[in-house]
Amino acid sequence: MAAVLEIKNVCKHFGKKTVVDHVSFSVNEGEIFGFLGPNGAGKTTVIKMITGLIRIDEGEIFVNGYNVAKNFEKAMARVGGIIENPEMYGYLTGRTNLKIYSRMHGNVDDARFQETIEMVKLGNRIDDKVKRYSLGMRQRLGVAQAILHRPNLLVLDEPTNGLDPVGIKELRDTLHTLSREQGVAVLVSSHLLSEMELMCDRFGIIDNGKIIDIKTMDSIQLNEQNLARYHLEVSDIERASKIAAELIPDSAPSIDGNCIDLSATREEVANLNKAWIENGLLVYELSPVHKSLEDEFMDITHGSKTQLR
Repeated sequence: MAAVLEIKNVCKHFGKKTVVDHVSFSVNEGEIFGFLGPNGAGKTTVIKMITGLIRIDEGEIFVNGYNVAKNFEKAMARVGGIIENPEMYGYLTGRTNLKIYSRMHGNVDDARFQETIEMVKLGNRIDDKVKRYSLGMRQRLGVAQAILHRPNLLVLDEPTNGLDPVGIKELRDTLHTLSREQGVAVLVSSHLLSEMELMCDRFGIIDNGKIIDIKTMDSIQLNEQNLARYHLEVSDIERASKIAAELIPDSAPSIDGNCIDLSATREEVANLNKAWIENGLLVYELSPVHKSLEDEFMDITHGSKTQLR
């Protein structure tokens, strides 16, 4: 997959404080990349540098091959985004706000205009004045503005703010449609880690201005030896543990009552299950222990709380 967004050794200093420290990552065509970090870790600062809202002190950012600092207009031509809170004219309708925005691009026909309104589920309220919109409806209108001109890079900073559970799912479905069916690259930051887990293909974790790790959900579930953790409940834990120690000597078992948790490959745990049954043991449960994105986030950041954005 081609990289739509490339960030190379980017730094940002506010006075003597370095708030973004040699950050590098890329977002590929058709990928949703989750950008995670504690408050003040540097997420919004990076996003503002990508979109040209603040100056890059060191390093380079490329969008569709164009250097943001040197070819800003060409770099931003196919970028859509919501940075912090979307701004609209409250005394105008949602439709008029979108019309004003569409004129900035000049490539939005009536069919695309209506398609976008339907995509963000604002069809029955698009002719109401924005000042009457709820926070969630304003967020939907912000998403409509961001995707109206068919960008191939979408940058969203906390897009779920103000959305109810139904709205969050609809946003997730919209982003999946854009990325998987239309090839849009999406960079999204959010504090809702459980939602990011469902939404994103890869995750970049930033803390104290530095990229700590970049992972997929699959890599979160496996350790460096490609071993996953499994939970098993058996009828005779003493005999079961002995057999497990013989078959998988490095499984690092943890025993609680008739339950045992251990690390193994899929093949190893299947062979262990077979051995237990052949030895007359009853296996009541065998299930993978899924590590959540929140667990991984807390492990990597150690619950860090930084101070600057």
